[in-house]
This record gives sequence, structure tokens and C-alpha cells, in this order.
Amino acid sequence: MPATPVVAVITDEVSQDLDEVLAFMADHSVTRVDIRSVDDRNIILFDNDELARLADRLKAAGLTVGCYCSPLLKWTKPGMPVPAGTNFHGFDPNAMSHETAIVHAFEVANVLGAEQVRIFSYLAYPGFTPADLDDDLEVLLDLAEAHDVDLVLENEHVCNVTTFADIIAVTDHHPHPRLKAALDFANQISAGHPPPSEDEIVHAARLGGTVHVKDLNVDKVYVPVGQGVIDHAGSLRTILSAAPGGDLAIAVETHMPHDGPAATAASLDGLRRMLADIRNET
Repeated sequence: MPATPVVAVITDEVSQDLDEVLAFMADHSVTRVDIRSVDDRNIILFDNDELARLADRLKAAGLTVGCYCSPLLKWTKPGMPVPAGTNFHGFDPNAMSHETAIVHAFEVANVLGAEQVRIFSYLAYPGFTPADLDDDLEVLLDLAEAHDVDLVLENEHVCNVTTFADIIAVTDHHPHPRLKAALDFANQISAGHPPPSEDEIVHAARLGGTVHVKDLNVDKVYVPVGQGVIDHAGSLRTILSAAPGGDLAIAVETHMPHDGPAATAASLDGLRRMLADIRNET
């Protein structure tokens, strides 16, 4: 049975101001959000009272949290240099120990009722192999089991896992029902790689997880979804056919902070048209 798409929005793509976010979601009939940062602070830095208030406000607004887009493993492997210009989305990797951050991320997810915790693969360094993540994944998967959430591994252009093929290599090396994918076509292309092949899309989609959608023009500048060169319509058609049955979140992540509300609104319109066309074909 094909997967059922559920449209989501990463909140800080709209605004860092929660009041603006809640108004936007109501105006645009969005009921599922992913959370990364609020007030320019990654929510892993929130104390218990702040997290509880955030959870209460989201619930009162009729919003559910699909994924906590955590910064886990978007930091350097010990002994490796920090690449210049890395965006940590309101998280200072030196603000708390990595061990503390790893444990707390799952507590954050539980407070918010999130089904998923997004993870990375260390900032890129030469000679990386999937086995480099074995120790980390053992800890993370134990925590995922204990907190009843799934891990979604994102292909991120500044990290070791950059492409769909890289996600496949890690999950093939370390298969586990709670290790899934956060698929991002724009990240793969912006890193200088060609789009994933049809076989790679199918293989990665079978992992389940989530999909991030943002678009690029020919100059690799971000534009609203549907206005760029990425074939999201064709790719989503393949993903939804290949993914496990049940809901599959398709999350809007524009990367256009200078025009967050308008760019996200345009992206929502573009994404919803694509999904309507796919639905009408079946």
C-alpha cells in the first residue's frame, strides 16, 4: 500500500517568533510541525519549564510535532577541524557536552510528543566510513527504543552523509527498524552531487522516515518549492509508491529566512499542488 503524505512545516523556516509561527499555521491549515529552534535558540537549550510551555502552546494551537530536528552529531568528530560557516540552527556545540545533548534530545522529543529525532553524521572529514558511526548509533538506538521514537538520518551537505547513497550505506551497514531516513534532494544537489538515481530513491524511500522539500534555481539559490530545478513531483511520486504504508511526513524547509512566511506559503502551495496531482493519478 502506498504511503500517505502528511504535509509539515519546520517552524523556524517561517519565523523565530512563536506567535508568528502559530498564526501562520492557522492561516495555512497546517496541523503538523517539525521543531528546530525558537527565538534563535535550538530547543535543546530550553529548560524544562520552557519546553513545557512550548508544548502547551503547540497543543493549544492544534499542532502535533512530527520530528525534533535535533543537532545530534552535527558537530566535529574528536580531533577533526570545524568547517567554516557551519549553521548550527541556534545550537552552540560547546554549550553542553555531547553526551548530555544526546540524552536530552530524546527528553525534548518526549515532552513535545515528537515521533522522530533527526540526526547527522559528524561534520565531514576525509576517510569517513559507515562503521565510524557504530558506537554513536548503538547509544542513539538504545535511547530511541527507551523513549519510543525513531531516528531519521539526514543527508546534509556539510556532513559525512551527504547523499541518498550515503544514507543507504549507513543503514545497510547498521540495519535497525528505528533507523530511518530524512531525505533532502536539495542538500545533495547543493553539495555538488547529481540528483539521486531512481534506484537510490526507491531504496532510500523503503527506509521510511521523512522528506524535506526545498528548491534551487540553476544558480543553486533557494527558491520556493516548485519554482526551481528539482523534480520534487516526480521524486515524491516514486517515494510515496516505495515507502512503507502509513503516513509519511513531507516537511517544507525553504532556507529563505529573509522572506520566511511568503516563501513558506508559496512552497506549501507548490507542494500541495504536486501531491494533489499525484493523488489524482491513482
